Amino acid sequence: MISHPLIKENAIDEREYQVKIAKSCLKGNTLVVLPTGLGKTIIAILLMAEVLHRKGGKILFLAPTKPLVEQHARSVKSLMNVNPEDVAVFTGEVKKKNREERWKDAKIIISTPQVIQNDLISGNINLDGVNLVIFDEAHRAVGNYAYVYIAGEYRKKKDHLILAITASPGGKEEKIMEIIENLGIENVEIRTDDDPDVKPYIKEVKIRIIELPMPKEFKELYAKVKSLYEDIIAELRKYGLFLTIKRVSRKDILMEQRAVQDKISEGKSEYYQAAMLLSMAIKIDYSLEYLETQGFDAFYNYLMKIIEEGNSKGGGKAARTLVRHEKFVDIVKTARTLKENIENVENPKLNALGTLLRKKFADNPDLKVIVFTHYRETARIVEEYLKDYESIRAVRFVGQANKGEDKGLNQKQQVEIIKKFREGEYNVLIATSVAEEGLDIPATDMVVFYEPVPSEIRTIQRKGRTGRTNFGEVYILSIKGTRDIAYLWSSRNKEKKMKSEMKWLRRFLSEKISGEQREIFEEEEKREEKRVDVKGQLTLFEFENEVKKEKIHVDTREFRSEVVKILAENFNVVPVQLAVGDYVISDRVAIERKTTTDFLESIRDGRLFEQIKNLKSNYENAVLIIEGESLFSSGFHDNAIYGALASILVDFNVPVIFTKNPRETAKMIQALYNREKKEKREVSLRKEKKAMTMDERQRFIVESLPNVSAKLSQRLLEHFGSVKDVINAEVGELIMVKGIGRKTAEEIHEVVNKKYRKK
Repeated sequence: MISHPLIKENAIDEREYQVKIAKSCLKGNTLVVLPTGLGKTIIAILLMAEVLHRKGGKILFLAPTKPLVEQHARSVKSLMNVNPEDVAVFTGEVKKKNREERWKDAKIIISTPQVIQNDLISGNINLDGVNLVIFDEAHRAVGNYAYVYIAGEYRKKKDHLILAITASPGGKEEKIMEIIENLGIENVEIRTDDDPDVKPYIKEVKIRIIELPMPKEFKELYAKVKSLYEDIIAELRKYGLFLTIKRVSRKDILMEQRAVQDKISEGKSEYYQAAMLLSMAIKIDYSLEYLETQGFDAFYNYLMKIIEEGNSKGGGKAARTLVRHEKFVDIVKTARTLKENIENVENPKLNALGTLLRKKFADNPDLKVIVFTHYRETARIVEEYLKDYESIRAVRFVGQANKGEDKGLNQKQQVEIIKKFREGEYNVLIATSVAEEGLDIPATDMVVFYEPVPSEIRTIQRKGRTGRTNFGEVYILSIKGTRDIAYLWSSRNKEKKMKSEMKWLRRFLSEKISGEQREIFEEEEKREEKRVDVKGQLTLFEFENEVKKEKIHVDTREFRSEVVKILAENFNVVPVQLAVGDYVISDRVAIERKTTTDFLESIRDGRLFEQIKNLKSNYENAVLIIEGESLFSSGFHDNAIYGALASILVDFNVPVIFTKNPRETAKMIQALYNREKKEKREVSLRKEKKAMTMDERQRFIVESLPNVSAKLSQRLLEHFGSVKDVINAEVGELIMVKGIGRKTAEEIHEVVNKKYRKK
């Protein structure tokens, strides 16, 4: 057993490799790559205990989801000798004010990264007292993910320590090196299941591949869809695309989409047709994937969605063209005939899954199984199918986002399902990628892949859900002669390559990091020496840190954008819930920022002009910034785009500024701010709209309350009868109104009743 002042007695079994890795992590910023189930969290806890024992201060433990944050919090409280009051859990559900107060007192903060990023940008917290930051699922530390920003801010501290942990960093050297660079990694600890110090703890997992034939009834339909796809590719070759590629994949199409958008931005209008054909090719490629890997029902439902989009008023040009294509019409006719006789046609994967589970549960009624599916629609179909089996108690487990009529599961619902799965009320979890990582799902006896996935990371994460404490089984369902087989071999080859590269990278990175970091440290020491002023005055570096940043007010919903991170380099970004606009510069200037995608969607759903109208009504100088380069290459009708822009410019007298990327947007916002600063204009976060009726004024006042939309404002006024009665309402009265939960009611009551304190 581990003996340490900050580890509870008899709480953690001593494993030599865990202790050895934890000691190594004290040397400097460390990346730990360890197979699933070998106790990465234990290594983190051992390191936390030693850092707190040696240095005190704070520790920040980051994990990508709320359930995983809560899981880590339970582990810390149950294994470490710390006062539970010293452990704080931060998620988006914790109010900003409460986070700010808890941050001051807590020794261990376990949080989702987005919350910490937002609080750092807004200046509510700083990392001065933090002596260790842990990045769980560290393979996410690429691109614009919040891990990258937090690590960048933390590494500005001269004395910092980072632990990055993951089971699967990826098989590509470029990605691994990006993670290392973003997190400032100086030390690596990599283990594979072949290493002698971890091999005794690896549980056997048997993998079985079940290859199934495609039903003969589907082969004619498949051939017709494939023929249409090849016709579209042939048309695209006329534009000089795919000339050297025999079999065009979706990845190839997406790459050419970017190239075609560049051609269009150069003024080559003939490529508009190519952009539309590429969109058509993607839709047909998805339909092929559904038919090959998911079965007829999923394919047919996707086909109906294309038809619905193609026949709708706001549908994209690609869908409108596709539904009128002769071969597509024939495909739909064939599919509908099959649909009428589907009861006589077997779905090979569903039948194989049902047979497999029925046999396994007959042998062991206490079995726990996860069935992974790539698509939500497939998860729904599988759940419906398994209801007919008496021994199987299956439940669908998907993410939080709503996709059309398909409602997601919020975190409370997810936690409840996992609890019932752990207790045996459900014995089969039918899960999408949401269950691959970041959720406290109990170890299972068996995992089934409804289809192979080409990603080695996702394959490893899926397989890691079994064989953690006992023998485990993995079954992979595949259809012969389809992309199932290609995906299967792709993931297997990538996984083998990753394992071999891990061994090579262990040697390569140890040499590379030790050499490069030594040079970097030497250079930094020289620069620090040069900064010292012999007279004891502030150095330039220190003086810059003392300069007080100007404030800029930004809507809270913008905090996920890269623009806010860039602005935070020069401004103190203050998050506020703005009634209109995204950035407020002064009492007369406010900015609405839209990406090209959001701009087009706001035309489609009709909210664009209402937003522009409200912006102009509130601010004398309203500005619209459209960010991105693909406005006219999305399949959206050009006339609709030009008409919307003309209306904004002429009808509302709002200037439109186009920027290529977030950095250009941030530069434009800063230029506007500097211009207004010369005029010494005050900031006004909210102004009354002009010429409002009494009803509008009343709704407007109530809309200013926390989380109150226009619809909720109307409901509150109808329920209470006046603004006064709404404001005077108690929490218990507010929650009687449809759409007002206890959290919202408490926030409204607090805003209305709390005494104002002048700062």
